Amino acid sequence: MLRIRTISTAGALLLSAGSAHALPLADVEIGARYWQADPSGDVAYDGDDFSVEDDLDFDKEGTPNLYARAAIPFVTLDAEYTDLSYDGDIQRSRTWGGETATLDGSSSFDARLLHAGAMFNLPVPIVDVGLGLGATNIDTEAELETDAGKETGSANFTMPVAKAEVRVDLPALPLNAGVRANGIGYDGDSFRDVTAEVGYEMGLLQVRAGYRQIAVDYDGGDDLKVDSDFSGPFAGLHLAF
Repeated sequence: MLRIRTISTAGALLLSAGSAHALPLADVEIGARYWQADPSGDVAYDGDDFSVEDDLDFDKEGTPNLYARAAIPFVTLDAEYTDLSYDGDIQRSRTWGGETATLDGSSSFDARLLHAGAMFNLPVPIVDVGLGLGATNIDTEAELETDAGKETGSANFTMPVAKAEVRVDLPALPLNAGVRANGIGYDGDSFRDVTAEVGYEMGLLQVRAGYRQIAVDYDGGDDLKVDSDFSGPFAGLHLAF
């Protein structure tokens, strides 16, 4: 479900894209995509690990994400916002928040990811290769019904990431393809976000489809521990000018 913060983030992305368009020789791209993200892995809060699939009954859910990009010669700036949300029924009674989770009680998980970064690009014929750095903020919480009421674990953290991208524009055809990734791993924590997509160009409008995977393994001292993957196909529309 889109939240007010999603709308405000979309506005921020669009404004940043508009500012970039004012730069000389800038190529600007903004887009919205609908991602069918299938969850797997575990979460824990002051107790046992819960499998998001088997113990919490989470299943594939459609989720929106927004993207903005501005490229000037040899430099690319981009930003992306993703909102994940899942609901289910507890399938296994274990310890959560120091209490006992209620069998068949409600469970939920929400995560909001905001990424921004910059890359140095080396354009060669047909192919554009980029390498750079960025940061991803992850604001997440999980709530389970227990014998003492609803208990919520949360974590809010920012990870610096390395970035890489390869984009291909096919000559004489209205098609393009690309793979981009960002991630890091240190002190037992890790993050990875990989997207592969193809696009069909119709003037300024592009139809995009592809596959995305996000993997988060975080136990950084906050009360919520996350070791989960989210992956699946997506489709959306982009404006490129």
